[in-house]
Amino acid sequence: MWHPSLLCLLIVWFQIVRATDRNLLVNTKDTSLFEFYQDSFRMNAEPFSTQKDSSIINSDNIYEWTPVVSNITVGEQNSFVFNIDPESTGSGFAPTYEILMFLSGNLCSTPNNTDGIELRVHYSFDENLMTNTSNGQYEAFKDGFMEALAISPIQTSASNTTSKYQNLYVVVQLFNSTTNEPLTDEFLDPSQKDVWDYRLSISENDLVFQWDVRSWLDVLDTDHNSALLTTGNVTADAQVFYNYSTYDTSLYDLYVYSYEDSLKFEDGLSLSLCAIKNGPYLVSSVDSGRVSSSLEEEGLVIQKSIREGGGNGVSEYFYITGLNSSTTYAAILTKKIGKSGNLSDVGGVLFAKQYFTTRDTNTCSLIYDLHFCDGVAYSVPTSSFAYDNKTLIAETYDNIAEALFANFSKALQLIPCDAESDARYSPLRTCDDCSKSYGDWVCAVSIPRCTTTSSTYYMSRNKTKNRNKYIDIYVQPVSDYYEILPCIDMCHAIVRDCPSDFGFACPNPQYTNELLYYSYNYYKKGATLDTCNFIGNVSNLVQVE
Repeated sequence: MWHPSLLCLLIVWFQIVRATDRNLLVNTKDTSLFEFYQDSFRMNAEPFSTQKDSSIINSDNIYEWTPVVSNITVGEQNSFVFNIDPESTGSGFAPTYEILMFLSGNLCSTPNNTDGIELRVHYSFDENLMTNTSNGQYEAFKDGFMEALAISPIQTSASNTTSKYQNLYVVVQLFNSTTNEPLTDEFLDPSQKDVWDYRLSISENDLVFQWDVRSWLDVLDTDHNSALLTTGNVTADAQVFYNYSTYDTSLYDLYVYSYEDSLKFEDGLSLSLCAIKNGPYLVSSVDSGRVSSSLEEEGLVIQKSIREGGGNGVSEYFYITGLNSSTTYAAILTKKIGKSGNLSDVGGVLFAKQYFTTRDTNTCSLIYDLHFCDGVAYSVPTSSFAYDNKTLIAETYDNIAEALFANFSKALQLIPCDAESDARYSPLRTCDDCSKSYGDWVCAVSIPRCTTTSSTYYMSRNKTKNRNKYIDIYVQPVSDYYEILPCIDMCHAIVRDCPSDFGFACPNPQYTNELLYYSYNYYKKGATLDTCNFIGNVSNLVQVE
């Protein structure tokens, strides 16, 4: 009879051995090194190898990987063995014919001069790869990124399903890209050995390191010390419950670099997530990200928030403060891989750079997150009554628009909105549609979008002669400015969506062309700047050539 305590020890020992067998293994002569890495990538380096580090990410069943944190110099060879486990392929997805193994990696840093040198990752199911790399395939790091796919057929029996191959062998080594020969340190002084720092991961489910050619960012606007950026539609990233959805603001992060430092990545590291996350950035939402929307923040921080833009879906906003005036910055977006509540801090998606430039003066002030005009997210003429208080500026404009809308709202109540469909003013539109369109329009015409950039598309405004008298009285801009006129589409929307009883009409280019271009503009396709200001569902925005 087994003693209970002894039986428990045997069970624990068996679980440890089983867990170890399912991780990455290596043939090594150094047993102490093997013990140190028994829960991660096992590695065997040739003489002169540098110390390596590794970590395991506690991810969900879909994304299960073990990234290697390592470096290499000329004359070295790093070797790895990946134990193939058919059971770990996907969550609820059983392999039918073959097992896919995704190899991916990043270069975190490289020597100054890498001309003619490339870091290659050789891989094969043949163990002879460890002594002769010609026995396998390889992929080289390009612009700081590498990816490869290894495919192992499966074998099915009556009792189980196994892989045809048990291990995937990997060798990392520096090569001369011209001669295709490994680089040696035969004539190299040890003090001259330059280090290549890299990350490498293998997964049976996905690429741990990824990149996207899109920036996935839009610069909504800037002023002299802040900028507002937004992601694309992130609705698909929501965690959906019965009647509501939640969004994890830690899914996306933003790194802001000076223009000069951002150019350094163009020399071989432009696709490296690792290089971006560990580079000389000025600020990131990882370090300073706050889930808030305070317009009074003056420090160099990034505030994050989730916004729903009517029919435009859901986006994540990044409000960056503490910037210098007349300065160009590079914003770089990253995305974690995983599901909400179980996101990995290692690996992820790197998006392309998005540049933006701050204004030279405080003629315009960037505001957003208004109570009534929630679609306003741009710079407005700075009020002389609230020179350094963007919150008060936002409240002033918002109150003007809301007061103007109140009168219309009362008039709309006289319309039989709840009548039968055949008795309503339109079988296609409702009073809610009218209210929304009019609200967007009144916000756009009462809260002018301000810029200091001169353009034939923009209207020059004297600080004492603004779009309406309310701005003259309650705002009194500090300086002359250029107004980005509202898009004519918003005027067309209220004519389309509201009852004809109101008599709404828009300027006709054939008869009132001067009035049209003094009050509105068109959205010009392919223009390098915003030719008009639009609030509302962008699907209703008509682009003209």
